[in-house]
Amino acid sequence: MNWALGILLFFAGTGVGYLLHWRFKGNGDDSQQLRRELEQARFDLDQQRQEVADYFEQSRELMMQLGQSLDKANKFWNESAQGMLGDGQVMPITPSQPQLEGLEEFPPKDYVQGSHGIIGNQEKAANS
Repeated sequence: MNWALGILLFFAGTGVGYLLHWRFKGNGDDSQQLRRELEQARFDLDQQRQEVADYFEQSRELMMQLGQSLDKANKFWNESAQGMLGDGQVMPITPSQPQLEGLEEFPPKDYVQGSHGIIGNQEKAANS
């Protein structure tokens, strides 16, 4: 009797499981739609990556052109200054050296030599 009841419950459970699977499985449109959305998202992501790569490539080219233009301007300025004023009168502009000569000679402006009487004893004017 236990065997018969076990076999009957096994087939009943299998049938109920198949019916639930058939009911909630759908007809496949959901999975097809999800696949299409996934492919569209992948395509959009690849397109955006390509646009970003193109943007950085164009930026790099513009920066290279800007650097070349600055080099030409510096060369022109140096040649013009030497031609018009002669040697030794104008320091040439070099992109690798900042012009900071002579700044170490001066103390910072916030240092004061001597007392100015700000903190010490001062004579107060009478307000009478």
